[in-house]
Amino acid sequence: RTMLSTEQNAMLTQTDPSTPMGAFFRRFWQPVALVEELATPDGPPVKINIMGQELVAFRDTEGVVGVLDAHCPHRGAHLFFGRNEDCGLRCVYHGWKFDRHGKALELPNVPADSNLHKTVRTKAYPVREFGEVIWAYLGPEPATLPGGILPELPQLEFACMPPSHRFVTKQRFDCNWAQIMEGDLD
Repeated sequence: RTMLSTEQNAMLTQTDPSTPMGAFFRRFWQPVALVEELATPDGPPVKINIMGQELVAFRDTEGVVGVLDAHCPHRGAHLFFGRNEDCGLRCVYHGWKFDRHGKALELPNVPADSNLHKTVRTKAYPVREFGEVIWAYLGPEPATLPGGILPELPQLEFACMPPSHRFVTKQRFDCNWAQIMEGDLD
């Protein structure tokens, strides 16, 4: 006899944006990359796939990390292949450039008097660096949250220790979140 029905198992383990657990997990900060992966301003972008969502991270010229939806809103080209330059990520396809807040900085193939220069954006996510980890908040807009503020970063013990007292790494496991947690608890 199984502990959960197929439907219950799917509800518990699926974390895509349109699922109940996906909506729940997005209300908390998620570790999306290691600081060492984005060590250099204007360095190469990093692909992120978390909870069924494709994102791209980059450290801009000022040394601040941005996390954006992975695909350019113009023609859907993957921003991972773009150039990280002058405080923005430039799409490889038509050269549209976005800052870490998702604001369009340059639209070279759009007439200068077009309203697109003022309105086009790509989705950007709040980002924090803590404990040598890049954390992103993928949930509802802060203005829609209680008090209009983001939740606090989790004050995990490893992150509060000095760098000399921690070793931060990441691994890929082909399983869902419940399976890895059960394995860790065992």
